[in-house]
Formats: sequence, structure tokens, C-alpha cells
Amino acid sequence: MSTNDRQARLHQELADTIDEVCGITIGEADRESAFVDLGLDSLLLTQLALQIKRHFNAPVSFRQLMTDLPTPSAVVQHLDSVLPADALPAAPAAQAPAAGQAASAAPAGQTAQMPLVAQPAQVPVLAAAVPPGAVDSVSFVLSQQLQLMENQLRLLTGQPPVLPTQAVVGTTEVATGSTAPASAPQPAAAATGKAAGTPGGDTDEKPTDDPKKAFGAIARIYRQQAEALTPRQEARLDAFIKRYVDRTRASRDHTAQHRPHSADPRVVNGFRPRLKEMIYQIVIEKSKGSHLWDLDGNEYVDALNGFGMSLFGWQPDFVLEAVQRQMALGYEIGPQHPLAGPVTELVCEMTGFDRAALCNTGSEAVMGCVRIARTVTGRERIAVFAGSYHGIFDEVIVRLGARGRALPAAPGIMPNTAANVVILEYGDPDALQWVRDNADNLAAVLVEPVQSRRPDLQPREFLHDLRRITEESGSLLIFDEVVTGFRTGPGGAQAHFDIRADLASYGKVIGGGFPIGIIAGKRQYMDALDGGAWQYGDDSIPTVGVTYFAGTFVRHPLALAACHAVLTHLKEAGPSLQQQVNDTTARLAGQLNAFCEEHGAPILVKHFASVWRIVFTEDHPYQDLLFAQMRNRGIHILDNFPCFMTTAHTEADVEAIRKAFCDAVLELQADGFLPGKTPQKDTVSKMDPNDPPVPGARLGRDASGKAAWFVADPERPGSYIQLKNDH
Repeated sequence: MSTNDRQARLHQELADTIDEVCGITIGEADRESAFVDLGLDSLLLTQLALQIKRHFNAPVSFRQLMTDLPTPSAVVQHLDSVLPADALPAAPAAQAPAAGQAASAAPAGQTAQMPLVAQPAQVPVLAAAVPPGAVDSVSFVLSQQLQLMENQLRLLTGQPPVLPTQAVVGTTEVATGSTAPASAPQPAAAATGKAAGTPGGDTDEKPTDDPKKAFGAIARIYRQQAEALTPRQEARLDAFIKRYVDRTRASRDHTAQHRPHSADPRVVNGFRPRLKEMIYQIVIEKSKGSHLWDLDGNEYVDALNGFGMSLFGWQPDFVLEAVQRQMALGYEIGPQHPLAGPVTELVCEMTGFDRAALCNTGSEAVMGCVRIARTVTGRERIAVFAGSYHGIFDEVIVRLGARGRALPAAPGIMPNTAANVVILEYGDPDALQWVRDNADNLAAVLVEPVQSRRPDLQPREFLHDLRRITEESGSLLIFDEVVTGFRTGPGGAQAHFDIRADLASYGKVIGGGFPIGIIAGKRQYMDALDGGAWQYGDDSIPTVGVTYFAGTFVRHPLALAACHAVLTHLKEAGPSLQQQVNDTTARLAGQLNAFCEEHGAPILVKHFASVWRIVFTEDHPYQDLLFAQMRNRGIHILDNFPCFMTTAHTEADVEAIRKAFCDAVLELQADGFLPGKTPQKDTVSKMDPNDPPVPGARLGRDASGKAAWFVADPERPGSYIQLKNDH
């Protein structure tokens, strides 16, 4: 093969590999484009490097794709130089799909018709050793036919034929027109609401999930330098980094000391070369209520609150006392615990479900729900929604790729993991239609009713329609209430939306600070865990087939003590407990949004119940400094994570959050990292010294002698920065 032909083949092979791994289609015009410009972030480049090594048997590292081989053409040139002349991968041939896979996507409910082999294949007909005089015996003829059939079947399933030492005496051809039988596995397709008619089919639509966004809590690492800063921005940023590091130096030193032996994704999250000196987590050594104290003794109002785990603040007395009582009694693992029964009884009482089961985490609870659904329905496919988060087991770590395909969202997850997962657009009518058309083949529809990363999306009618469709089809509706459960209200999101799911997963709040997960559901489904109810003294037996679900630390005594205390407290307090916290959250969000609108900050604070999240409406390279600015002002918050309010937050705490947010935005605007405008108010034009446009502003005169407003310069005590109307 000529050099040009070989490189053309390599380009096609590489393009197919990128499409397979990343869900991104590249053409000839893209060959000189940088991978990062084509939409491949560090996560996708890691997966691509692994697949190139696997496919071409030529080591290519992530670092090479970032530096020496940054374009498809560069990779092809490299492969052409290192691969032997005879090492080019063979031309792809269509094969019979493996179980759970299909050669191409087709709408569910239809049989996927596909050739079992791509071309005539020569199958050796192997003769066994023939005893003299036995050639005409029936047994010998039958044995030859059986061996031929075995080798044909092995070839059709992608296995090599068995080759004994006997001579080959002939060949036979396998016909090429065969199609898959009616029982062939359905294609594993993912669908957006926009491509509901042909999920997984070819379409020019871009995926609705931005592939540059890292999945869930995976470390977000930006290795490229951001755009250049002005000299003023450089100076202001350097000054802020110094302030930040000086205030939290013990946390920084702790991180540096333990980085060599502690592999912690959280510690590197948000890494950017320009901000390298301040990339570390605040290390907390003490907490109580809504407050935290770090290694330097700094006090913080906690806005993160355990990623939604805390509804009552840290170490609430009623939980602390229950755990201390249990610690005095012991925390043995293995035996049944006297609190396990009362805990599940309280869960059922508050949620309205028939039965409940215990596990260790919310992720385990979701995994158990899916396993139950497949057990009781006998179906394999599940539908999930883009933007939802369901934990850390492989099957739900998926993202929406090009042409509606479900793809693994992290390295180390096998591509076929997503074979039975369909991704739909949440709240989209087309997604409902797709579920309606394919419901008979779905084991379950898994829903995060209010996504913690999009708390403003609350599609009530969509959920009611989804409930009707799944009831009619026998698919199970699973509510992932790990975040919303017991935080929204005693009955969670189901009570809020007036919907009864078939199964639900719980965690976070219900643990009172300890790891726990709970599956709750209708009796006919929950019976798949233990065979169903039976009684002593009669001939009753477990009658339902069971699936596997277990764990060493299930029913941990300390977790049960905390959980029982939380459930008892919630039951006694009633729904007014959550309502008060929800009202506080709504008031704070309203204040912050009004401030941003008044000052032209491209920020929205979205909320649901006691969940709130800061969302940027425009992209600015250093916008995430907002979170560091708030931490520097005594608010414990992590970049781009949802925040949560608790019963422990006082009015003073809420005011501290409000003031830190507003001051941080003003500083970023003054330093040129965020756009803004001077509020247009009559009091400004009249220059009323008793009503400044922003808190703390003072009247003065600018260089031309005109009256103007000024705010204190945090870098230079005694100096001020003029507020200007730039827009």
C-alpha cells in the first residue's frame, strides 16, 4: 500500500476511533485542528489515548495528545512512522453483534436486521482420523457434520474454529444473506428528545450535553493558559492570591505535605495554571451548627453543607446524643440491630411506601432500584435524563454523545456499559413520546425529579405524563430522592409533585451526618430482595424470586442511631420545619438575583426548596474567582457546586452570605473580571450621601472635580476605588 493510501486509512481509522470514544465526528477539514478546538477536553483525550493504544497497538499518551500530537494529522503522522508496514489494522468487517449490542441503532420495538457476516467466509472442513474400513459408517459421517457445524457457529460468533491435527480435505462457504433471528438483541441506543423517532440514528444535531463539561464530581483540570490579562488585572489577581494564601496558609501547607501520598480528586478540582498557588481545599478541623473552623482558626458560615447531606447543621444535639448512646452500647457489624426495623417502619410511614431496605450510600440505593426493576420486569433497558446525577456506579456515569448515543462519561468504564441505557432530554415533550413508543421494552425510567444542578427545572406535568406512561407499560418509575428526599418536605419530591413512584432511593439528609442509603417502594417490587412476606406457624413461604443485594456495613449501628434520630425529629417537627428553611432560601435567592440585575452581573441564583445554586449566564475566564472571593470573606462554598440551607442557619448567617456574595461580585467587577454597571437610581443622580448605590460607598470627587461614588480599596487601606458607569 502506498504512503498516501496508508495515511488515508489511518485517518479513517482514527476518525472512527474518535467517533467511538468521544461521540464527535471529524472530517477532512478537521485534520489540522487542535483536539481541544474540536471539543475534546482532558477527560476525552485520556479515553482517546487509551483507545489508540488498544486499537493500533501503538502507545500514545495523554501528554502527547496535549503537546507533541495535538491534531489528528499529527497523530496519523506519528502512527505512520512507528507502525510496521504490515501492522495497519485490518479493514473492519461487520460481525454478528455480541449479546446486548447491535451493529446499528434501530427504534426499540423493531427487530434489528443485520448480516451475520460481511462476506463469504471459508470455513475449513476438518477430517478426523479415519480408521480403515470405517469411512462409510454412520457415526463417522455424523461426527464430521457435528464438527463442521461447531466450527461454523464459532466463526459466526467471532471465535476461531477448532483446528485439530488432521488434514484439511475441503472448504465450504457460509451464505452471506442471513439475518438476525427474531430474538436478536435490541439495539442499545440513546436518544435525545429531538431524535426520539430514531434513537441513536445518524443526525447532524449536536449533543445537548457539552462534552467539555466534566461529569459529576470528577476533577475539573484546565491545563491551558486562559486568555491574557491586562496589567491591572494581573496586579489585582496577584494581590488577591496573596491575601487568600496568607489567610489559609495552614490548609495550603497541609495539602502540599500530603499530595505525594494522598490521591484526592477534590484537592485538584478547578486547577488552572494561573491560579495554581491557590488551588487547594480549605481543611476544616471543627464544626458546629452552620459554622466551620479551619486549620488557621478562620470561621466560616457553611453554604455547602455536605453536598446536601446536612439539613440541621453539624452535630445537632438530637443526633449527637443518639450516636453517643449507641457508641456506649457498641457498634458491632454483622448481627441484626434493634433499630433496623423501626428505621424502615418510619421511612415507610413518612414516604407512603410499603417496604424499605437499608444500604450504605445513595449510589447503592439507586443501583439497587435498577436491579430490582430489571428483576421484576425481565427487561434490560433503562431510560435516564441528561443533567441528572445518580451516583458512582458505572452504568449511570454516562453522557450524551453525538447522534444521540450514550457514552461512558469517565475513563475506565467499558463502552458496553452504556449498552442498555437511553439518555433523554428532561422535560422535553419529544422525550415523552420516545418513552411512549418504547415503554414496553423499558425496565425502568430513572428520574432525579429536581436536578441539583438545574434546580429551576421543575416539570410537574412532564412527570405526571411519565407516571401514566410507565403505569400502562409495566415499566417502573424510579425517583432518585437522594437530594430531594426529606429536604423538600416529609414526603420528598413525590409529595411535592403529587406523584407516587414505584421505587425511590434516599440518602444524605436521612443519615444525620453518617453514610446511609435506603431503597423504598411498593411491595410487589421490594419483595424481589427477600422473597416477600411470610409468617410463622403456618405453611407460608417466600414466593417471589430474589436478586442479589448486600454489603458488609449495611445496618451500621451508628448510622442507624443517627437515622432513627433524624426520622423521629422530622416526624415530630412536621412539614413546617422544611417550609421555614425553604422560605429562607427563596428570600436569599431573591435578594442575590435583585442585586445581580441591578449591578449588571451575569449571574443567576436558581433554587428549589432549600437547594440553591450560583449560575453564570455568560462565560468569563476567571468567573470562578467568585467562589474563592466568598471563601476569603468567610463563606464555605465550592466552585460551581449546589448550596444548601439548614435549620441551623440564623438571620445573621444569611446576611453574611448575602454580603460576601455582593462584595465579591463588586470586587470582580471593579477588577475587570466580570462585567457590570453602576445602578441607575435617583439617589445616585442626586448624590444623596445617606443612600449610596452599594453598601459602604462614599461620596467624593474624581480627578476632574466631579462628584462620584467610591468604595474602599481592599488592597490599600485608606484608599478608594471609584464606581463608574461603564455601560
